Amino acid sequence: MTARRAKRKRKKTGEGGFIFGTLSFVVICAALIFAISVFFRVSNIEVSGAERYSAEEIIEASGIKEGASLVTLNCRSAADRVTSELIYAGRVQINRKMPNTVVITVRESDTVACVETDVGLWLIDNYCRLLEPVTEDGNADYIEVSGVSAVSPKAGSGMSVAAEDKSKVTYLEEILRALSDADIMKDVTSIDVSNTANARIDYLGRFKVKLGRNENTEYKLGLLKSAVAELTETEKGTFDLSENKKAGFSPD
Repeated sequence: MTARRAKRKRKKTGEGGFIFGTLSFVVICAALIFAISVFFRVSNIEVSGAERYSAEEIIEASGIKEGASLVTLNCRSAADRVTSELIYAGRVQINRKMPNTVVITVRESDTVACVETDVGLWLIDNYCRLLEPVTEDGNADYIEVSGVSAVSPKAGSGMSVAAEDKSKVTYLEEILRALSDADIMKDVTSIDVSNTANARIDYLGRFKVKLGRNENTEYKLGLLKSAVAELTETEKGTFDLSENKKAGFSPD
């Protein structure tokens, strides 16, 4: 009987210790979270990469205030607010730097092309974000895109298209990115994505270029540059890059 009582007593003592330990852990965690939220406050906001907009405009658009908790700050939402309000802030990254600093890095959009919409021509950046309507004769300096049309355009938003045209936008963005990386954006006058199995571009005013499917686009453009470098400045014709390992050329 005595042994049975001792066993029950040890069991109760063990249960009490477990509950006390758990409560202590919860209290300590809560205290730490409270302390961090109190002491890690925003007192410095750094902005880099912005030229079109001032640092003050970027900070105001982000909604981040001095004194805000650095721990609970939603960096993604703040970045989305910037790109939504400031249409030429193409890519925004926001990071915390303990104990009191927020770093906002902006990669501004470059206007590179114009596309058809259901309300006229609009300018886009190399991420296919709609920027603003084209003014009269305002498309002369930009790549003309054909084969896809956006509907209900909104400044700062991506291209909204019919379901069957989404692959065209994906390919268009890939082409624009590859042109930018290859540093030949300025040498292209038009892009046709009406057939995603064989998109086409006009290059240097002298060459029609068949890109084939949406794969290895940057590599294909490298082949194109190398092939053009071997031609004279007066030669014209058509390049076929649909096969990844060669640039077939047919002179006019």
